[in-house]
Amino acid sequence: MVTLTSGGAEVGTAFTDNSGAFTAPIEFTRIEAGRHTVVAECGVRLTGAVDQVVTRSSGGQTGTLAVLVFFVLASITVIRFR
Repeated sequence: MVTLTSGGAEVGTAFTDNSGAFTAPIEFTRIEAGRHTVVAECGVRLTGAVDQVVTRSSGGQTGTLAVLVFFVLASITVIRFR
């Protein structure tokens, strides 16, 4: 089991596969522009940074969450294999 936190608040959970890899959506409880550190606890402690950008929208849904998830997972993967 992997628990993802940012600023002390849980932002996601996941389970690893046989190779130890995982993917998980991240949901922040509040929107604050800037860089946020996401920590994955799964026996070892992995950290990654996410840049949260606030933009103006005239309606509809945006892919911001998908972009955030991509950067978090990419950061965790890079840190894990260093």
